[in-house]
Amino acid sequence: MTPETTSDTQRSQAEQIVERVTEMRGWLREHQAVAEEQRRIPQESIERLDAAGVFTLCLPKRFGGADFSTREIHDIYRALAAGCGATAWVVWATAGGNLWSFAFDDAVVAAVYESPWVGNRTFAVGGTSRHMSGTARKVDGGWMVKGAWPFATGSVHASHGYLAAFFDETDDAKVGMALIPKSSLTARDDWDAMGMATTGSQTVATDGELFVADEFFSSPAVLGARIAEATAQGRGPRRGGLPRSLVTSTGVALGMADHAMEVFLAGVGLRSIPYSPYAKQLDAPVAHLTVGRAYAQIRAAGLVADDAVAALDRLNADGVDPSDREILQFHTDTACVWDACASAIETLFRASGASAISKRLPLQLIARNCRAGSLHAANILDTWLENLGRVLSGAEAGPASMSVLERRG
Repeated sequence: MTPETTSDTQRSQAEQIVERVTEMRGWLREHQAVAEEQRRIPQESIERLDAAGVFTLCLPKRFGGADFSTREIHDIYRALAAGCGATAWVVWATAGGNLWSFAFDDAVVAAVYESPWVGNRTFAVGGTSRHMSGTARKVDGGWMVKGAWPFATGSVHASHGYLAAFFDETDDAKVGMALIPKSSLTARDDWDAMGMATTGSQTVATDGELFVADEFFSSPAVLGARIAEATAQGRGPRRGGLPRSLVTSTGVALGMADHAMEVFLAGVGLRSIPYSPYAKQLDAPVAHLTVGRAYAQIRAAGLVADDAVAALDRLNADGVDPSDREILQFHTDTACVWDACASAIETLFRASGASAISKRLPLQLIARNCRAGSLHAANILDTWLENLGRVLSGAEAGPASMSVLERRG
């Protein structure tokens, strides 16, 4: 089969979002420092992003969401991150949580999506380990859920959360996902990080036990089966699951790298290099080397991302899920892109002199945000290089995913 093409209407919609986000770039950059101080995306930015159509990525198609190709989503994230990387991260994270909305019945999720709302409606967190998830016990008609869920990206502006809960004290395969109104949870406002501070990835928690009706709680086996059925019928998310979500996140890293290069080049003709023979940094060969090295890193990272993006769109067009080996490569490619972009930005930052450490200048914030993104558990380069090396050497690799959806026990 030929690679999937997107209809003119959809292509126009994606391009329009990129254009609108590009027009917003000045606003997002101007408010990055304020957003970091507030540790959340400002409400006015949320409203502008909503008007630009950005949050259609965070809606299932049957509720008016966009069903874009992997390429289109990646490009939207890249354009958005060139304005504010942390804002793009929130959009990416909450769009990924859409998987759970395909897994629950329409009658359950309709209330989430049919009411008027500005911004992302849901967030999702937990399932990779017990310390990031809650617990649940079965009762008549439902479950009693309790716990605290850290790193709840997107929870500041959402109305509901998908929260993972283990329902067996000894079996880590027995973990489910509960759909819970945010109004039933407490927000601890404890997110204060050196990078990605704007994401507002606070801890959310229950106040004691919370009753969740059966229809709002589901197991991995049921969730996975429903998502697979919806995808096969053309109603669900495109193929690729978590690896596809991770690959699209490379657009966030590349967008931040684009911004950093733009900032550096805007100042290279103005800066001097004290204690050197160069009145202007632009005259120093080392500056040219710095630009060339960073540009090559960013370009190489972009080519790796492009290859992974194209591969996912081909698999979806052919109606084929990625193999275990392909999933491992997608994870490794994603980690390589994030690390390369963070390193390129840090190269530019180091060459910018002591003035670059000022919080009124953007390069230090871009560097902190991108490195923070590269340290996400799914993006740790050494982990994925080892896993890839093990497979290439004939040894068994670690698990490609630890999310709730992959636990089918």
